Amino acid sequence: MKRILTFFLLLALLLWVPGEARAATEEKFIFGMVYEGGAAINPLYCNQRDLTSLNELVFESVVTLDDELKPVCELALSYTVKDREYTFELRQNVRFHDGTYMGAYDVVATYEHIMSLGSRCPYYARCSNISKIEVVDMYTIRVTGKHKSFLTMYAMTFPVLQHDSLTMNLPTGTGPYWYMYSDTEWVQIDANPYWWKRAPVVDTVYVFRYDDTASALRALSTGEVDAVPTRSQTAALGRLLSDRMSVDYSTLTYEMLVPNIRSELFKDVRTRKALMYAIDVSTVAQNIYMGMVMKSEVPVITGSWLYEPQSAIYYHSMERALQLLLEAGWGDYNGDGILDKVVNGVLEQLDFTILTYVDDAANTRTHAAQLIADQLAPLGIHIEVKALSKSSVQKRLKNRDFDMVLCGINMAITPDLSHLLNGGDTLNYSGYYSTAMNELMQKLYETTDEAEFKSLMSRAQILLADDLPFLGLFFRKGTLMTTADISGLSAVIEGDVLRGFEYIQFQQVKK
Repeated sequence: MKRILTFFLLLALLLWVPGEARAATEEKFIFGMVYEGGAAINPLYCNQRDLTSLNELVFESVVTLDDELKPVCELALSYTVKDREYTFELRQNVRFHDGTYMGAYDVVATYEHIMSLGSRCPYYARCSNISKIEVVDMYTIRVTGKHKSFLTMYAMTFPVLQHDSLTMNLPTGTGPYWYMYSDTEWVQIDANPYWWKRAPVVDTVYVFRYDDTASALRALSTGEVDAVPTRSQTAALGRLLSDRMSVDYSTLTYEMLVPNIRSELFKDVRTRKALMYAIDVSTVAQNIYMGMVMKSEVPVITGSWLYEPQSAIYYHSMERALQLLLEAGWGDYNGDGILDKVVNGVLEQLDFTILTYVDDAANTRTHAAQLIADQLAPLGIHIEVKALSKSSVQKRLKNRDFDMVLCGINMAITPDLSHLLNGGDTLNYSGYYSTAMNELMQKLYETTDEAEFKSLMSRAQILLADDLPFLGLFFRKGTLMTTADISGLSAVIEGDVLRGFEYIQFQQVKK
């Protein structure tokens, strides 16, 4: 009832506006988004996924990521680099939503506020790659990186706020839209007449808040909203309806199988490679994840400028898997149908447990683990699947008390793989150690050259595919479900799913 009253109140307000004040060409769009009531909208405090995407229409950064996720200048006009120091020349024709001009002091003030908030701020981790930012003059800043690394460019993708509005719930930015209204149930943003680029096509955007994805999708079906961004697999079925369009995007959740490679079962890389060949990843993706995934054997998003295609060396082949198992010494020596081999004078069976956890209503990972177990069974591999609580699995991973774990790792937008691949580092749960990989990770911290950075990332991915410390499967996908034709949208990654929205020419999809 509250939702209906809010909707009709909004409609009445729109109809009340005098005709001469509402141009005949005025365009409006309504999003349904899932976030907590009373959630912070200020991007420096916001931890709601959908609101983060909305904020991308309101705020801009010194550096942004293009459609290939490559850092490019946005509020910066150009930059130079020497050792660890990046000098950015800022655009001089950029106004904040209050009409004041954006300058170097606003960038420094925003950065310093982010660092003062610490881990409470969603941009703190990337900004931690910066040692300091200094004002050179009104439109020039000097950024000293924590390392002599191209990673500093990614650190500069934080939103720039007008320095007097840093703590406001609706702060002032420079983007194509500005905040007009917000309460616990809906938000309004309007086209920014001061924007330094071409004027947006859609004049007004409304966001209605929903408690869950099911409620938002029902609102889409009834016409209450025009579009809903979602990571739900239920959306995959909705995409088949004739009155729907969808724009898929990659999330940062990377699905992988983590073997304990310090155990005798998985110590031999040939055994790990055999499993990779034996798993039919395409079938798992389609049947269990409903196609809402983007295949990648390495934790780098396919299609991004840093992705190395030569890392995709595995394909489904039971013959190749069996050959590698035999080379690794596995065979059914006691005739019980399960592969085994002699290890330190004892017959060791290829019999292990896949641990996983439930984090959605569909029990996706549990079903995926069971399908993988079924796929490996014909080779003589016996697997038991156990679903525990997420905290229990995390504890087992940290203590290396497991055979294999199917899990999702939330990657950062900054392409730093060292936490996964450095010996003994935070997310290196498998126990992987490689001197060659450690050297590559270190060199990524020691180059500001774009081409060299890309080359090092390529070499790391190829080595990763060969060493196989974990069995990489895919990135989860989300989709922007809509009843309007918004095919001009170029969403590529979560957190920025409305990329290009300011220029879409939309119309309702015919039923």
